[in-house]
Amino acid sequence: MFTQGTFLIDGQEFMINLETTLFRTISDKKITVVLLVSVVFMIVDSMINTVSDFLTTQITSAWGIACFVVMGVILAVSQQLLIRFVWWKTKDIRSKSLLINTFLQVVIACQYALLAILIILLYQILFTTQYSTALLIWSTVISFSLTISILAVLARQFFLWYRSSKKNSFIILSYTLAFVIMSVTFSLALILDVYNFSSKQAIVTPTTEVSFPSYENAGWLLVFVHIIYNYSDLFSFILIWAATSLLLLHYRKRLGLVKFWIIIILPLIYYLGTFVEVAGIYEPKSDLEQYYYYLYISLNSTAGGLMFGIAFMAIGKRIDNLNIRGYMTLASYGFILLYISSQIELVPSSYPPFGIATLFFTGLASFFLLTGLYSTAIALSKHAELRRTIRRSLEDEHSRFIDSIGMSEVQRDINKRIEPIIQQYSEQIDKQSAIDLTISEEEVRQYIKEILHEVKK
Repeated sequence: MFTQGTFLIDGQEFMINLETTLFRTISDKKITVVLLVSVVFMIVDSMINTVSDFLTTQITSAWGIACFVVMGVILAVSQQLLIRFVWWKTKDIRSKSLLINTFLQVVIACQYALLAILIILLYQILFTTQYSTALLIWSTVISFSLTISILAVLARQFFLWYRSSKKNSFIILSYTLAFVIMSVTFSLALILDVYNFSSKQAIVTPTTEVSFPSYENAGWLLVFVHIIYNYSDLFSFILIWAATSLLLLHYRKRLGLVKFWIIIILPLIYYLGTFVEVAGIYEPKSDLEQYYYYLYISLNSTAGGLMFGIAFMAIGKRIDNLNIRGYMTLASYGFILLYISSQIELVPSSYPPFGIATLFFTGLASFFLLTGLYSTAIALSKHAELRRTIRRSLEDEHSRFIDSIGMSEVQRDINKRIEPIIQQYSEQIDKQSAIDLTISEEEVRQYIKEILHEVKK
């Protein structure tokens, strides 16, 4: 992607840095506000999308259309700010990783294509009082195809880590299977949505009936695909819930066992509670019951997404290295945004189509996950390798002095000897790795202190 361009104006040349013009930096505090605003509007958008067939009078009114326009604009701006954020957070990685660089360019192209679709949609609604169903189809195809591709790559990467890992294998295996199943789930959702769109009329107006797909009288193959979709979604959620719960285990003493298990179990109970109709345990009797039940299931994975995201935020805060903490933040944002945006279904074709701006977050959220987890894994592995290098040096040079020399004298001597090792190691990693190994002097001292304590034992 070009980052600089030269332009001729009135016979004079002007060079514009497109990187700083189109993707100006944005602070972590501002992006946190952007995330909170996005989450609130996405949740409201998802709830309206789920019960749009009950609210046809309200959403087709002037106030309903104004609400749709405002939410669409706010979420579109939020996406652009998040793109700027991930652009700068991945600057060092992109210079050395073809995978991340390529995917970011694809994500940006897809997000601007989706933005163009949203602009056309708003124009049609505001000036022609109708919109084309093709806009919904292309939005679904672009968003889901991008998400499927990124999740498949992420699953492959976790599988490679699982093959080479010795510790926390269950956690890595759970994430591996979860991302594989999530990729399959989105693939099945895309197949079902495209099929259901084929029976929709080409133009949607305020009088068009809002109709959610039903599989009661469908062919056996379609029913089978729908059943597999439901259970694959369930299994992927349980796997990620299990892996994330294990990551949070070290907080159980700090929070207290009762609070800890409430926080861990409630998202799972909420999610499983939305399957009572599928399992035949509960069936709404009246329209009012259906309305509140569908409002309830509209957020079936939101609680889990927030839990997964907060888990990675909490882990990131315990890490001193700013780069790794930044990668963990990307991963946490990815979990939150993906689990909220993946609840949207545009097939009902309401007027206006609430949920479409939220659906646009799926591909971007998947890229946040890929970049955050991929970069974190590499950076942590390099830090662990550096710790092993320091350990070997200490064991070779100083193990015999540990018992007889004061720890402070040992540490002063070690600091002199270890500096050239760190310098040499950092230069080697900088040439080989896509992640810059930025380690502060304080971190190195902490490493030495911890390793000395282990060696002394």
